[in-house]
This record gives sequence, structure tokens and C-alpha cells, in this order.
Amino acid sequence: MSEETIGKQASNENNKKKKIVWLIILVLFSVVVVLYHLGYLTFPWQNRNTVPIVAGDVFPGAGMAEDGFLSGMSEEEIQDEMQRIADASQFSFKINAAPIFENGRSEGDIRIENPNYNIYPMVVQIVLDETGEIIYDSGGIMPNQHIESAKLIKELKQGTHQATANLYAYDPDSLLAQGQSAVKLTLTIKN
Repeated sequence: MSEETIGKQASNENNKKKKIVWLIILVLFSVVVVLYHLGYLTFPWQNRNTVPIVAGDVFPGAGMAEDGFLSGMSEEEIQDEMQRIADASQFSFKINAAPIFENGRSEGDIRIENPNYNIYPMVVQIVLDETGEIIYDSGGIMPNQHIESAKLIKELKQGTHQATANLYAYDPDSLLAQGQSAVKLTLTIKN
């Protein structure tokens, strides 16, 4: 090999090494920029003086707040707001506590109602107390809807059976559970 060929190879190897070094530097710089923008990295020359957050005193009379509603609201607007708050905090339902089924395969008078004044959709699941097994699931029941009669998921034998109806209320927008109630039931299977 000639000195010229050896020189070109050495030059090519140096160029490759330089490219790799610059690529590594570029990748590291990119990582630093991303970490900085995400807030995981700060630099010593940055102003680290932060503004303290003053929450104030939470005890009555300590702040500038005044009791009551904003000025300019009519009595009707105040009543409407108070009713809206009361309605949102309550949930009502109706259910037959002693449904009767002609036999284990027939419909029974479960009579579930989600009244029209509720704001929450609900789901009712009936659980057999002796086994913990779900024997009925209503699916969603919107306000102002009801179910007169329905079949059970599991065929029960003749006689009386103790069960619990679990009622779940859901936020109509987020569909997240808002609360739960339980009602004891006595199911009667006639034949």
C-alpha cells in the first residue's frame, strides 16, 4: 500500500469518527433540550427566585371574602342556584323490596324507577345473599326511566331468597361512579 492510500484511509476513519462524535453531541443536546422544556433540568445561571404562594388564613374573618351570593343576583336566581346544588347532592330511586316471580324462568315485578328529578343515570345489580352471585343487572337507567318487570340471570328454586339490590349512580358527563346505595330484598319464586 502506498502512503497516499494509507493517508486516505486514515482521513476517512477520522471523518467517520468526527461524524459519530457530532451525532452523539447532537443527540445529547436534543435530550438536554427536551429535559429542560419538560422541567426536569435547570441550569445554574437561571433565576431560581420563585414567587411564594400565599394561601391566606382559612379561618373566618381573616380574608376579604364576604358571606352570601354575589351582588346583583335576584331572589329567584339565588333559589335556583340553591336548588341546583341540593339536586346535585341527592339521589333517589324506587324498587320493589319483595318482588314475586311465577317460577324461576319467568319475569317478576321488580319495579325499579329512576325518578325524573334525579340528575344521575343508575345501574341496579341484584346479588343473591347466600352466594354473592349477581342474579340481575339492569344496565343503564336514565332519569325518568323505569323497569316494571324482568327475568333473573340465574334460575332460582321455589321459595324465598334473600338478596341485596346494589344501586350505582353515575355522573352523566364523565360516566364516573358518584355513589352507591343498597337495599335488602326478599325474592319469592312461587313454583
